This record gives sequence, C-alpha cells and structure tokens, in this order.
Amino acid sequence: SSTKPTRTGYSFLGWSTSASATSATWSAGGSYTTNASDTLYAVWKANTYTLSFDANGGVSAPGSQTKTYGKTLTLSTTKPTRTNYIFKGWGTSSSSTTVAYQPGGAYTANTSRKLYALWTLSYKKPRITNYIVRRCNELKQPDENGIYALVNFNWACDRDVSSIKIQWKLSAATT
Repeated sequence: SSTKPTRTGYSFLGWSTSASATSATWSAGGSYTTNASDTLYAVWKANTYTLSFDANGGVSAPGSQTKTYGKTLTLSTTKPTRTNYIFKGWGTSSSSTTVAYQPGGAYTANTSRKLYALWTLSYKKPRITNYIVRRCNELKQPDENGIYALVNFNWACDRDVSSIKIQWKLSAATT
C-alpha cells in the first residue's frame, strides 16, 4: 500500500519484518516480492528539534542542541559573557525580561526554538540620600538672605570612586 501511517512526534520511514527495526526494508508503495506470508511493522524515527542560543549582545553562547520528541533535553551549562553585565538566564525573545530557562535546566517542549541571553547590569547605580540644601553666606553660615547654597548629602556606590562631581542649573535653563 502507498498509504503512510502517522504517529504523533514521529516520522514514518517504511516497513520491516522486525518490530524493533531502526531502518526500513520496504517503502510505502514499494514491491514485496517474497513468496511467503509476513507481518510488516512500521518503522518510526522520533522527530528532532533544534535549540539554538543567542548571546544577545554578549559572546560565547553555547552551540545548538538537538531535542528528541518526548524526551527531556538538559540545557548546556555554558554561560555567555558580556562586559559589565551578569547573565540571568535564557529568554524566548531578544527583548524578554523574564527568564524562561536556566543553564543546565530542563527543556521539554517539542519544538525548535532560539533562546536569548538575558542580562542585568553588574553594578548598582550611585545613590544619593539624606540631602539637605541650605541658603548660606560666603562663610558657609546659614543665612536666609545669602546668595550661596550649602548642600549636604550621603552617597554610595558599589565601586571604589575617588571623586564625585556635583553640578547645578537654573530651573528655567536647558543646559
């Protein structure tokens, strides 16, 4: 018969006289010329899916992996790198903000997919807290009529910093 049977997640390769065959002896619609009664068994090959990785601005993403239908794929433990960033995990689009998979994690979907590295800055932005601005005179003494300002504040940064620069502008100014 030229009819090809179907099976979810598998490709039909042909027919064989062994139920455990991995290659077909006859194809659908082929000729059976043996003068004997035989039972022919469908030979199936599990579908495979390609999982690829995009470093998404970084370097050294792992190579592609092949997932077989119905089997769990363990993701590569290779992590990409990016200067000044920490790798968070893998997302399903280049603009993902939510991690969908971790290195070494399980991938169970029966579909080909590209995973994208998700990144977070490896430092915290500098923080300014407890700031107070007081009008003062040229001697830094509080003065309601003074033409100077005394600015006090606390600041923190997660890196060693040798100096900071404070600038000001008039509220009506554009620069």
